[in-house]
Amino acid sequence: MKIKLKELFRKKEDDLDLNLDEELNDPDIRIETYEMTEDPQAKEELWDKIKKHQKFVHNRNAITMGLLFILLFGLGTFLFFHTGSTYLTSDRIERNDVSSTQYLEFGDYFLKYSSDGVACVDSKSNIKWSTTYSMQAPFVDVCGTTAVIADQQGMQVYVFDEEGLKGQFQTKLPIQKARVATQGVVAVILADDDVTWVNFYDASGTLIAENRTTIDDFGYPLDMALSPDGIKMAVSYMRVNGNKISTHIAFYNFGSAGQMELNNQVGELNVDDVLAPQIFFCDNSTAVAVRTDGFTVFSGSQSPKEKKTVKFDQEIISTFHDGNRIGFVFDGGDSGHKYLMKVYNTGGKNTMQKYFDLQYNSITLQKDKIVLFNEKEFAIYKLNGQKTFQGKYRKPIQNVLSIRGFRKYMVITEDSADLIRLG
Repeated sequence: MKIKLKELFRKKEDDLDLNLDEELNDPDIRIETYEMTEDPQAKEELWDKIKKHQKFVHNRNAITMGLLFILLFGLGTFLFFHTGSTYLTSDRIERNDVSSTQYLEFGDYFLKYSSDGVACVDSKSNIKWSTTYSMQAPFVDVCGTTAVIADQQGMQVYVFDEEGLKGQFQTKLPIQKARVATQGVVAVILADDDVTWVNFYDASGTLIAENRTTIDDFGYPLDMALSPDGIKMAVSYMRVNGNKISTHIAFYNFGSAGQMELNNQVGELNVDDVLAPQIFFCDNSTAVAVRTDGFTVFSGSQSPKEKKTVKFDQEIISTFHDGNRIGFVFDGGDSGHKYLMKVYNTGGKNTMQKYFDLQYNSITLQKDKIVLFNEKEFAIYKLNGQKTFQGKYRKPIQNVLSIRGFRKYMVITEDSADLIRLG
């Protein structure tokens, strides 16, 4: 009798566990009508052919998947170890601001500021908000999505968040330094001849605390820092005694832990023959003081204490940091390279070191990438020391900023902000 192959499939489905829909929809299978007999040998030969075809389809799929895996693995390996030197410009925004305008990362946006005012813009220079002012020498401190802009040796202070102006006020004395915390409180160092004031304000200018210091008592303040929660403050002072110098680092707590302490001071460190020109908080309980001979990590949620000090034999040329890592640049010495770059974590452990030769004007840590540039050329390194890009730019570079997207950057030049993708 005549039996169509489909009917035969139904009879054999339980024995061979076939997926009928998959086999019938496969373009490599032809559905034909056979003259079937009760001859067992003929039936066996037919099923042998079906099994061979199944094996062929399985092997073909396995080979295809294997080739796809090899392709993706190869592409990933290439991108991981590849050092690019070319780039593609995806957009160019003409600048109509003054030449002194600076760009700074600000959460998911950028602050574009000058002596005339500030604007919050996205990577395509679309303005979210803007504020005008008049300052001689504006400088900025950013904590997350909060920023303070103050006038160096002036008296104006403006506080912003991602929604715009949060508060503004004027001080009674010239400003030397200003730092901001997440909620908008501001610490300011004010100069008054031989007297220095370290004052603490809310965003509207209400004085929260003040600390009067003299050069004879504490020394001259070199730098200051606020914890992100605005509770703790650190100040690095330089002391001079005859021809000897020393460093005095003081920690203040404006919460309950410091209320019973004189001037809210809860800790200090004194070091002879060393300066600490830079100090910053990594988080609410970790601070780092960069010294002329290395760095010191402080730890403590209420009263920070010295946790780890790392000393260097070489002179520090540059420093850079984010919330979790501190980077240093030294002379390359006898290596045959111009520079040696080292990165440490907040535990004081050296996590990377790399020699390089680019004569740079700026080095920063942005979104887990180390960015270096001069007027003609820029380079990008990963935190493991791998160089992912180094190439020349067609116009003089003023800044290079990492933006959202795979290998995407914004290059600031004198007349444009260029969005590029690295090759």
